[in-house]
Amino acid sequence: MNTGLLVSEARKVTTLNFWWALPIAPVAVGMFASAIYAGLADALDPYDDSGLSTGAASIGLYFALAWVILFAGIFGAVNAGTDFRHKTLTPTFLIAPRRDGVVASKYVVTIVVALGYGLLAEATSLICMSVFGGGRVEWSPTLLAVVAAGALAAVCWSLIGAGLGLLLGSPIGAALALVAWYLVGELTVSTIAAGLGFQRLGGLLPGGATLSTVAVGSLDNSDVFVSWPVAPAVLLAWTALFTGAGWWVVRQRDIT
Repeated sequence: MNTGLLVSEARKVTTLNFWWALPIAPVAVGMFASAIYAGLADALDPYDDSGLSTGAASIGLYFALAWVILFAGIFGAVNAGTDFRHKTLTPTFLIAPRRDGVVASKYVVTIVVALGYGLLAEATSLICMSVFGGGRVEWSPTLLAVVAAGALAAVCWSLIGAGLGLLLGSPIGAALALVAWYLVGELTVSTIAAGLGFQRLGGLLPGGATLSTVAVGSLDNSDVFVSWPVAPAVLLAWTALFTGAGWWVVRQRDIT
């Protein structure tokens, strides 16, 4: 891969203010939610039957993951679609030898930033869990697996957003579409599908697969969600679908 293209894409990101502003909300939510749930774990779940393999004190971490995954997706959508808005793809494609290198560089930079978002939100959440939860926090291999799965999910959604940005050629349109699907669209589709007798469909959609992925086995007995390790495989399949579709469209599209 062309190092110059990677440097160019990284500079594009750092010259825009949105890249550092996006993780503020997930970090803040993770800090407060982790402090509250870790501090009140015994009162909220006195019999330790929360259903989470990592214990009730880790609920705040899941809140942090839900937000950071969404904002990582928004970053991917805005970052990938910005070149269309500012019409900077034309000179980039004229200078770069191949379009594949440009798209690959966008995806690599998106992965790095999203991974940073995820690790930052998780680290602050874990710190608050430790401070306010004390012995109620179950430091186990499963909790570490949740952290790893959350980082993977943030990366996957950032790439889904990036692919959507390339598909639509609009940062705002892609970001709005992703937010609408994440917050409302998937729930609506899942509910309708369940009413028609297709309960499993919800677990195979991107959000359902993400939830099963970060739950790391806690939802394996569900009638809706897919179990491990199928869940991360489904999420990776959705990621490949959107990144591949965005890549293909850029290769075929006339850039003016």
